[in-house]
Amino acid sequence: MFFRSGHLAFIDFLFILLLAFMSMFILALLLINPIPKKSEIERKAEYLVTLEWDDKSHDDIDIWIEDPVQNILSFRNRAAGLMHLDKDDLGRINDVIYLPDGTRQEIELNREVVTFRGWIQGEYIVNVHMYKKRSGGDAPVKITMLRINPYKVLWEENILLEHHGQERTIRRFTLNQKGDITKTSTIEKLFINTTRRRLEFEPREPSEPSDRQRNLNLDSGGRLIEPRGAP
Repeated sequence: MFFRSGHLAFIDFLFILLLAFMSMFILALLLINPIPKKSEIERKAEYLVTLEWDDKSHDDIDIWIEDPVQNILSFRNRAAGLMHLDKDDLGRINDVIYLPDGTRQEIELNREVVTFRGWIQGEYIVNVHMYKKRSGGDAPVKITMLRINPYKVLWEENILLEHHGQERTIRRFTLNQKGDITKTSTIEKLFINTTRRRLEFEPREPSEPSDRQRNLNLDSGGRLIEPRGAP
């Protein structure tokens, strides 16, 4: 009887020892290979400005924003100062994606989103531009500005774009040092025509004359001077 009780106690001791060893082994594995944590890096955003139009429309509409130091954000310059345009939405044209297995999927969503990672004290100007009119009739457009922290809808505008090339100033607003809007207006300032004129009429550097031109005798007006005694 005494031998049986001692034998059971020895087995219990071995079992406890085995459990302790397994616990230490698992703890060592966790210390060597810790469970990966979710990324602690968050995309910081202070404000969002969204441009939305009919999801089934083929129209290509763009958002343009100028900040207080004259950085201009657009599809041509998607990262300007503290602003970033996530996607140049072309209407229905770029609503098609292909999955890894080759399956074609269409996402009906016409929206452009601008993220403000911070702000500069001063005036911002938000414009929209009908880059290409493909659908019939007027195009209803909705522009919204949100503050992320604390969450708040700062303003919202609904307008109609009627024709190809039309550009409108939606809102001019001034942010103070705390990031609050202190003043707004809709005084027009156009970006597209100004940019186009600058590109078209920008002075060009004079080109170097060719070897053939160097060998010709030209007057101040560029006319050829025949050498004296030439037949």
